[in-house]
Amino acid sequence: MDLGIESEALALAAPYILGFIGFMYALLIAFTVIRWKKSQDAIRNLWTRTLVSTPLLLLLFGSLEFGSPTWGFMVGIFALGAHREYCIAIEMEDRGLRMVSLIVLLALILIAMNPNLSEIDALAWAGPQGAGLLGASLFAGALGIWAVPIVQDRAENVTRDVGQAFIGFILIWFFIHGIFLMHLGAIGVGACIFAIVNVSMNDSFALIFGRIFGKHPFRPILSPKKTWEGVFGGVTMSAIAGYVAQPLFPTLAAIETAALGAVLAIIGTMGDLMLSALKRDLGLKDWSAMLPGHGGILDRVDSFILVAPTLYWVLLLLGV
Repeated sequence: MDLGIESEALALAAPYILGFIGFMYALLIAFTVIRWKKSQDAIRNLWTRTLVSTPLLLLLFGSLEFGSPTWGFMVGIFALGAHREYCIAIEMEDRGLRMVSLIVLLALILIAMNPNLSEIDALAWAGPQGAGLLGASLFAGALGIWAVPIVQDRAENVTRDVGQAFIGFILIWFFIHGIFLMHLGAIGVGACIFAIVNVSMNDSFALIFGRIFGKHPFRPILSPKKTWEGVFGGVTMSAIAGYVAQPLFPTLAAIETAALGAVLAIIGTMGDLMLSALKRDLGLKDWSAMLPGHGGILDRVDSFILVAPTLYWVLLLLGV
C-alpha cells in the first residue's frame, strides 16, 4: 500500500495502524448492535473515547513524518498541558515551584525538538541520543525545586510542597523521554511508533478482555474496574504486536521484540496504576475534563509516562 509516506518506518507501520483502527471501529459497531439495550451509557462512553482518541492518534503518527520538530512539538504540548493539569489538581499555590519546573521542562522540550543534537557543539557532552541532557535536566529540576523554599526562607509545609512539586516534575520528565526516542538514530521513528502502538494495544485490549472475560479484580483499591483477565489480554496482545513490529528494530529477533512488547505493557499498566494511586489519594475521579470520555491529559497518557523512558533506556543500553 503506497500512502506517499517518506519515513520508512512509518510507511511500514501505516497499513497495520489503519487496520487496527478499522478493526476497533468494527468491534465497537458490533458491540453497539449486540449490547445497546443493556449498556447504553457504557456504549456512549466508548464511542466518545474512540472518536476523541482516533484523531489524536492519527495526529501523533502524522507528526512523525516530519521528524523531531513536529513530533517534539506534539509531545511537548501534551507534556506542558499535563504539568498544568497536575498543578491545578493538587492546588499548588507556590508560583516559584511551578515556574522552576516549567522552565526546566520547557528548555528540555525545546532542545529535544532539534533534529540533530550532535550538530550542536555546546551539547557535545550530552551524546547524540541526548542521555546527558536528560540527566542534567533531572539534576537541574531537583536542585531548582529544593532551592525555592530556601530562597523564600520558609519551613512551613516544605515536605508537602517540595514533594508534590517533585512528583509533578518527575512525571513530565518521564513523559518527555518520548521526544528523545526520536534521537535513537535510525530506529528513532520506529521506537516512537513501537511505544504508541504498545500503549494503544495494551489499553484497548485490556478494556476488551476485561469487559468480556473480567471476573477477578486486579487492584480493586487503585483501579476497581481492572481485572486480571483484562491485564492478561492487554499484555498478550501487546506481545503479539511486538512480534509483528520486529522490522522496526532490525537488529532484534521477533521473539525479542515480542518480549519487549510484553514488558512494556506491564510497565504501562504500572504507569496507569501509579497515576490512579495519586488520584485516589487526592480524591479525584479524573485529572480534568479536557478530553471527553478520557478525563484529562494525564488520564490519557498515564501508561506512556513509564513506557517512553523504559523503551528509551532499554534500547540505549542494548545499543540497538
